Amino acid sequence: MGRRPDGYHEIESVIQQVSLADVLLFKPSIDNGWRFFCSDPGLSGNDNLVCRAATLLQSQTEKLLAGVDITLFKNIPVEAGLAGGSSDAAAALSGLNNYWQLGFSESELLEMGALLGSDVPYCLQGGTVLAKGRGEMLEKLPPLPFFWVVLALPAGVKISTAAAYSSFDTTLLGKPILAPLLDAIQAGSREGITGWLAGGISNTLETADLPGSSMLRRLKNTLKSRGLQPVLSGSGPTLFILTDDYSLARSAAYAVREEGGRAYLCWTLNGNEE
Repeated sequence: MGRRPDGYHEIESVIQQVSLADVLLFKPSIDNGWRFFCSDPGLSGNDNLVCRAATLLQSQTEKLLAGVDITLFKNIPVEAGLAGGSSDAAAALSGLNNYWQLGFSESELLEMGALLGSDVPYCLQGGTVLAKGRGEMLEKLPPLPFFWVVLALPAGVKISTAAAYSSFDTTLLGKPILAPLLDAIQAGSREGITGWLAGGISNTLETADLPGSSMLRRLKNTLKSRGLQPVLSGSGPTLFILTDDYSLARSAAYAVREEGGRAYLCWTLNGNEE
């Protein structure tokens, strides 16, 4: 919707929870405080959002905290526009609040989450949401009808979020118009939701011309030639496809792999499932 005085961008975005997930394991330790481990060694540093969440919680209390070893098992691809790091931070805030019996309320955790990242408050809430502001202002929407979701990640493509926000077509500020999509969600209309996604640009950042975006466009065109409607997730480079046809979802995943990309077959969640 435009750049804000604080340097962030004002957005309006429908965000949807899916079943693809990382796993955080909290294991009691004889030492006080916390230690962090990750299945991906490249993500094991203290700048990981899990560590930042633990440090933030620790700074909000004067309690002597019970020892805990935190292990993150990564399944969500990194730098893919899927809020994997934000969901890890949200799980760490919620899990450690319970483990350490700190008693922070949901609203307090949401405030802390916003300090860690714009997507973290949403990841604490989940479900189907209209996000505004820089992503931290959340309006709960009715759950989407069940969809199979194919996440398509083109091989070797990385897109910087900052670069995407700096190079999209600014003539499209305020577009696409979300009202028809919100109406379809309120009505629980599969056809309305998929029809809106098929109606043209449904993510302003799709217009960013960045290194690797030609491969992204090629994958999108390949999927469209098969009758699918891929849409960019966040700032990319992941595309997503919604369908209620499992066979079509599976064939879409195969098509992505035939193009050398990674495909993840998952489904929508309404926020109440564990």
